[in-house]
Amino acid sequence: MASILPDTARLVLTVLGGLGATYYSLKTLSYLHLHFIRRNTLDRYKTDSDKGSAWALVTGATDGIGRAFAVELASRGFNVFIHGRNEQKLESLKKRLQEQHPKVQFRTLIMDAGKEINDSAAFEKAANELSQVNLKVLVNNVGGASGLLSFMPLHERPSDQIRTIMDINARFPIEITRALLPQLRANNPALILNVGSTSSEFGIPYLSVYASCKAANRAWSRSIASEMRAEGVDIEVLCLWISAVATDYVPKATSLFVPSAQQLARYGLQKIGCGKSTVFAYWAHEIQANMFWILPEWIQTQAIVDIGKQEKLDDEARNRKTS
Repeated sequence: MASILPDTARLVLTVLGGLGATYYSLKTLSYLHLHFIRRNTLDRYKTDSDKGSAWALVTGATDGIGRAFAVELASRGFNVFIHGRNEQKLESLKKRLQEQHPKVQFRTLIMDAGKEINDSAAFEKAANELSQVNLKVLVNNVGGASGLLSFMPLHERPSDQIRTIMDINARFPIEITRALLPQLRANNPALILNVGSTSSEFGIPYLSVYASCKAANRAWSRSIASEMRAEGVDIEVLCLWISAVATDYVPKATSLFVPSAQQLARYGLQKIGCGKSTVFAYWAHEIQANMFWILPEWIQTQAIVDIGKQEKLDDEARNRKTS
């Protein structure tokens, strides 16, 4: 067949093939470098000040991914403020963490992300508590449905539940960051790590409110990252995309595409300093997403519909067990 093609056509096909091969080779190398080769720059945020050694605040830290980030940061020498709404659970976790990391300091921040969102005094109080330490890292992890069903048809979701989910997942990260940003700016270099979700990209049914919040979280992360550059402030802002993770509340079996919360936190921290504003926290989630995105749209849609239906059933079963 090559013999019947004009020389110009053969040249064009050769060039296109070469460009395509180069593009995918570079993309593969970039993926391998990001997830397996490069070293993170987390240690640059461990600088001391007159307030002492570096501290991190992890919101939603009593369970799952938040607790895993608290453990990982403590293991890397950061003192940690753990945030939650349940004082008893926070104190229990603080005690366990202190036993595991005797050289690290831990404090608790009690604040209900859903109920205190409109209480400016609560945010001022939190900012005052954290002003006593050398705050260098903020992990905006708090999220979820606060005991409500995560998967529900939109027309069945009461308005007060919509507000609660939006307050927890979209408004609270913005408000707590706003309250702490003056301190982070003063303590720079500093880090803001936002825990996002691939649900914002896949259009999963019954998850429209949560997914829209995570889409907003990603957009906000990119915007605030640009704002720090525009202001000339040395604050890194990174949004971590995550997919399925085995946690206390979602007790999935760990597998190639379902890491434990501790694995997710460990890989997530490895992305610090990568130069991107949004990145997959876990290497297999990126492979999974790219495999999905190359499928024809009708196959994508059917797969997402099936996943959403099953997740809805699983969510209802979990809710019945805890209620």
